Amino acid sequence: MASWPAVCVPPRWIFLRTTAWPPCPARQSRARCPAQLRIMHVEGDSMAPTLLDGDAVLVDMTRQMPNPPGIFVLDDGMGLVAKRLEHIPNSDPPAVRVISDNKLYPEYERTADEIRIIGRIRWFAREM
Repeated sequence: MASWPAVCVPPRWIFLRTTAWPPCPARQSRARCPAQLRIMHVEGDSMAPTLLDGDAVLVDMTRQMPNPPGIFVLDDGMGLVAKRLEHIPNSDPPAVRVISDNKLYPEYERTADEIRIIGRIRWFAREM
């Protein structure tokens, strides 16, 4: 019997091997290399109602440019956070608008040097 080929290292990160998630040529927008996909868990309410505390998200680490806008995992200097990012056109230096879906949290702007985009969130799952 075949076993699920997933290994958790470090905690909260799951590395998916090719045998578990083969690349799909019909879906060009998805990561071609499963080694560049990570499953992470959401903590907090800043992205509610879109993402809730405890949701699992699939992060495509090959997509680190906020164009088109979307929801990304980024390191903002305080840790990893999930936020909606929009590129600010014609900004010098290049900058992004960082937006929480929960309106209790204000949006803010950061230059490309002030944040590190880990990857674009492609999928999420929620426990019932």
